[in-house]
Amino acid sequence: MVSIEAGERAGAALRTAHLLRIDSYMDFAILAMWTTSPRVDTMIGMVEASLRGASPGGEDDELLEKLRALVGEGRKYLAEGQFPVAMGRMRVAHDLLSLQIIRLSSG
Repeated sequence: MVSIEAGERAGAALRTAHLLRIDSYMDFAILAMWTTSPRVDTMIGMVEASLRGASPGGEDDELLEKLRALVGEGRKYLAEGQFPVAMGRMRVAHDLLSLQIIRLSSG
């Protein structure tokens, strides 16, 4: 994972780029879940890895904490065979992420 040091002046563009990277990994994981891919655990691991650390400037850290919890719960429920609950957690995480990206892009 590449760490981004942005300090206090992290702009909306940098924050949006960071969140879009997470969003793309989340898309892959959700698709892997729907298709029952044998690589689903790896894909969810990629999402979890992209959520590690702080956000640029620390401005989205609260969101990242929520996403970490939801993705972790999703992984746990999927391992227990509770697909609908797992997908629910992942979709809520994805929606929260999308809403933040929309907020940032509408300036």
